Amino acid sequence: MARYRPFPGKREVLARVLLWSGVPSILSSLPPRDQLIVLNYHRIGNPDDDLFDPGVFSATQDEFNDQIAYLKRRVLPVTLEEALSFVEGTNKETSRRSRVLITFDDGYLDNYTLAFPILRSHGVQGVFFLATSMVGSAHVPWWDHIAYLVKTAQSHKFNLRYPAELIVDVDHDGLTASLRAILKLYKRPENSDPARFVQELAEETQGKAPPATLRRFLNWDEAREMIAGGMAIGSHTHSHHVLSQLDSVRQLEELTKSRSILNNRIGAQINVLAYPVGARTSFTDQTRRMAREAGYRAAFSFYGGTNIRGKISPYDVTRIGVDGQCWERFKVQIATCRSTGNFWP
Repeated sequence: MARYRPFPGKREVLARVLLWSGVPSILSSLPPRDQLIVLNYHRIGNPDDDLFDPGVFSATQDEFNDQIAYLKRRVLPVTLEEALSFVEGTNKETSRRSRVLITFDDGYLDNYTLAFPILRSHGVQGVFFLATSMVGSAHVPWWDHIAYLVKTAQSHKFNLRYPAELIVDVDHDGLTASLRAILKLYKRPENSDPARFVQELAEETQGKAPPATLRRFLNWDEAREMIAGGMAIGSHTHSHHVLSQLDSVRQLEELTKSRSILNNRIGAQINVLAYPVGARTSFTDQTRRMAREAGYRAAFSFYGGTNIRGKISPYDVTRIGVDGQCWERFKVQIATCRSTGNFWP
């Protein structure tokens, strides 16, 4: 069993109490909910070993291995095609099942070096959503750029004014909370000029520019190897721009360009999309219509919730984040979700 980082939060304490009291065992004896649970990861590894955004590390290598093994024992891992048949209503199973689909956003290199071998060893398919402009690159995306500026800031207390007023005090609020607030401000739909946002942050923090790095994202050869090894690939748009911040022309370009590049470079039809950020405010009804027009069979959001048979919107398939969970909380959440459809606590 892997060693897990301590989590003193109230939810973690509650999860440990519930686990020790035997609640997951009781829930496991109940009939499963007929549903699709989509778990979403970003990076695998130790955030302490990285210069950039710690918030995109979902699990260590050992944690991820233990999570996949546990999921195989408790719920039914499915492939992308099996998940799509459930979403589209073509699945004719009569037995109630709690299914789980494993997804990754962004396509960091550790998805290939760490996550892929673990999934393959367990015979579980993962779906990797790639932003085509970042494939094979050393690019530092906006969330990592923001984190680097704050982590190297000379000024720990500053004001941001665009797209709204935000007072940041890193010493008082801590790095994690400060970063969360800044990233939340960046993701707002009214942020129509991301470059302006980052420039203002750089001026206010007096932080350092991100250094040149080695390759950070998996490349096309690795993506094709992952498909040959049983994995699936999807689109995460071309530039990973928050779609609700774009006009309709640019939104459609992001959706069609990425799909075209993926089809050409992967050599297979790519028909699923994950909205960048994936919050309720990160895409619109117009975005959903455009996803359909661009040829996608389904699009995945990222604001929580499970997908109950007969109540699923194919262009808003909900996903749950697995970010820094303690082992006890992960087991309690899976047991609770299997029986109730709620990923809690």
